[in-house]
Amino acid sequence: MRQSSYATGSEHALLPRDSDIILHIKQKAKVSGPGHAYQAGRDQVVNESNVFNVYMGAQPLPDSAPVPVKPPLNLRPRRLHGRDAKFQKLGAGDLQPLLGDITVLHGMGGIGKTAMALAIAGAMRRNGVRVFWVQASQVDSLRAALRQIALQLSGGEAQAREVAAGTLNATDLAWEALHTSTNPWLLIFDSADNPTEIERELGPGWLEGSAAGAVLVTTRQGSADLWPAEAKLEKLDALDSAAGAEMLLDLAGKPEQHPSERDAARALSMRLGGIPLALRLAGLCVSQPLSPLRSFEAFGRALDRDFEGVVDRAVDASLRPRTDDDARNLVMQTWEVSLDALEQQDIPHVRSIMRVLSCWAASPVPVELLSPKVLLRTHGQDDGPWTGLAVERSLRALNAVGLIDAIDENPVARPVEDNAFYRWPSYVRTHRCIVVHPLVAEVNAAHLERSPDRARSWAAAARCVGALRGMWGTEVSAGYWQLAVPHVASMAARLPSAYGELFEVIGDTQMYLSTYLRLSGQYEAGYRSAMVLHERLDSFHLSEKIRFLVHFDYAEWAWHMSRLEEAAALVAEACRLADGSVGSESFLGLMARELAIAIHAERGFLESGEQMARELCKELESQPKFFELSMQAQHHLATILRESGRLDEAEGHSRRAVQLMDQMHIPPFTRAVVRHELGVILWHRGHLGQALQVLDEVLRLQKTTLPPWHPSTLVTRYDIASIHGIQGNRIRALIDFTDIHLIEQELLGKDHRNTLQTKHQIGQILVELKELDQAESALREVEEGYRNGGLQDRSADILSTEHEIVHIKAQRGRHAEAQREWRKILEKERQHLGAEHPSTLRTHYNWAICWATLGFPGVARTEMKKVLAARRRALGADHYETRQTVRMLADLTRLPPEGWRFGGYGRRNVPTNREERRSNGPTSNVSRD
Repeated sequence: MRQSSYATGSEHALLPRDSDIILHIKQKAKVSGPGHAYQAGRDQVVNESNVFNVYMGAQPLPDSAPVPVKPPLNLRPRRLHGRDAKFQKLGAGDLQPLLGDITVLHGMGGIGKTAMALAIAGAMRRNGVRVFWVQASQVDSLRAALRQIALQLSGGEAQAREVAAGTLNATDLAWEALHTSTNPWLLIFDSADNPTEIERELGPGWLEGSAAGAVLVTTRQGSADLWPAEAKLEKLDALDSAAGAEMLLDLAGKPEQHPSERDAARALSMRLGGIPLALRLAGLCVSQPLSPLRSFEAFGRALDRDFEGVVDRAVDASLRPRTDDDARNLVMQTWEVSLDALEQQDIPHVRSIMRVLSCWAASPVPVELLSPKVLLRTHGQDDGPWTGLAVERSLRALNAVGLIDAIDENPVARPVEDNAFYRWPSYVRTHRCIVVHPLVAEVNAAHLERSPDRARSWAAAARCVGALRGMWGTEVSAGYWQLAVPHVASMAARLPSAYGELFEVIGDTQMYLSTYLRLSGQYEAGYRSAMVLHERLDSFHLSEKIRFLVHFDYAEWAWHMSRLEEAAALVAEACRLADGSVGSESFLGLMARELAIAIHAERGFLESGEQMARELCKELESQPKFFELSMQAQHHLATILRESGRLDEAEGHSRRAVQLMDQMHIPPFTRAVVRHELGVILWHRGHLGQALQVLDEVLRLQKTTLPPWHPSTLVTRYDIASIHGIQGNRIRALIDFTDIHLIEQELLGKDHRNTLQTKHQIGQILVELKELDQAESALREVEEGYRNGGLQDRSADILSTEHEIVHIKAQRGRHAEAQREWRKILEKERQHLGAEHPSTLRTHYNWAICWATLGFPGVARTEMKKVLAARRRALGADHYETRQTVRMLADLTRLPPEGWRFGGYGRRNVPTNREERRSNGPTSNVSRD
């Protein structure tokens, strides 16, 4: 199906279908050297040797080839997608509001400035307005066009001869004729991308306002000081995803699309950044009946595999075969023209800066990241000095032509109080940033692959970000590290394999970045970034130490994200690498062993985890220089003992960890982690008042050092809510758990262990509130989450959820079924946790009550006496669960022989093993050195 032409920008005047128009474009082509040449766009020429030349200077036009000033309306688009508001603002065909105005329509190449100007020209013509179209890309063609306007308005052949002889100025003559015209007119200067050169050649009067008509200028230059003071600047932005999708569907001939096709079109529009030039090529390519890319989804996947090849295919699909050579550079050279023009204006660093920016992600870049000192070391002074002023001048020029945008970015989502240790900002600080359009960045990256500057561009990109390491701990470092997150990951993913030295710089920077991400609670971002580095390890020849650090960092993030099997494999490899690099008995080697213990225990292997932790504690007792590691080993051992139900021993080791911590200058974050464990142990031991006091102190400390959404803060809130639930404040606990769950689901994912535990607690409270249907639905989702999240080894958590589901059956009167299933759970818990583990005794307690409910009070009393004896041994006589058992045994003793017929089951109240991890202990800062 043949498509009509769609001009998306004057710089490429998309080679039209009609032969006379093609001849017209060829007339304007100029070459240096022999042979044929074909016009590839404004100032873009390809000769037979495939040499690409750019002409910005004046080229004399023969008098025999008069320049047309009639607008090429055959190139106007069928429809301006997403431009209705701007079209209305620019008159929409009504000249009256624009009389006397100079409107400068500016934007990056390919954004559709010419398409907008042609649409306006067509609307004005239909309303009887005379429209003059001046191609302003070359001074001589502009001068000739002004002469044509003067001739058409005045008809003075004698004046024309005097202009040719040089005795009259064509510009003055044209404006005199325009000012005195009695008919309304619109004068469009298209592609006036070098107003400085035009003014130098034609004088400052080349652009004027007139009460007799209106002036519209299309240009890449958006700097106000280049235009008359009275000019009104209007920027043309990229299309949003909805408008871009409509344009793709329209061009592809899919008006009655399936919803999935519309979604794919929207995704492709976002992938192409909403640039009409790229959208047009993609839409026409998909429309071709023999194209292998017959869907938007296929086109997007192909772009990811072979960007330049797909661009070539799209150009082939949208233009005649005879103009293939002309069109080959349509997309790939559109923005190179702007760089050529800026270099001809003695702004030498613009191309180098764009190449460096293409190494990073298409995300905001702090201006300060482009360090002149680093750029000087990587690039030298071949193109001129790399001073702060030179970089600033280059950025201003790139911003003026629309290749970059300047924005103020707020990287810290919410302010937190000042922290003397980490110096976390007590206010929200904005940073002046530059943003490169994603498609421009991608095209620049493609050029970089063939550029002789490839090595030094990558070196500059890596070392500029690496320079942030020197800012660690400064007042503004949090904001810069937040902005660096996507750029570190992007460089790690794309760095060519020849640059192993630079990968080590990126890897070392990642260690600092990980510390920041832990402090700011961005676990998912930390995991993804570490994963990218790990995936690239085999692409480079690297030292064993950097390989160890990458494995260790990735293992720790996998642990934080509850990907425990993955974490176990990674930390095992890290421990192996430590032997050959840093040494297994070094600080870093011991850190890896501690992480291995924590992961091993969290997977549910408590017995072997305890043995590993005790061995490490014993080793560290003889190495006082590793106080921090000794503290952490005691902390891990306390956690394992608590999970094993040996609370007395657990408290002793936890207090030892606190004692060691108080002898050192420990960061507040780690201080909160260690004290938190003591609070949890006190809770499990039944000292609820003391536990609340400790946990409240921990929460206050966390609020002064961490953002409120941090996973560590949420863990403390979870434990406080659990204690409130035990004390009978169920509604308060339910509200707190619901709030925590919403944040964790967004922050960590719905199958993360923390998220699942919070949902378990919500289900448990709903059981107590008799909302059984809601409770069962929530608990079933928790069961499925443990299976999907690779947490099958967490037997205590899984059995706890199974227990609560059986509790629902009992509440519904299905006591016989509940009695059988509780017996099965009890046997599993005795096997995995031990007969006197608190969780096992809770199941035993409810199983005993179930006997009474079924009419066997004697059996119930016998089993309850066993529970009471075990709780006295394990928890002590004053524990609230022991006292609860005493009261229940008294009730069972008073029962009639037939037992009772109602469900008096006890609260499961799993104090779930929600210990906080050693997210960023004192070792983390040392290991980054």
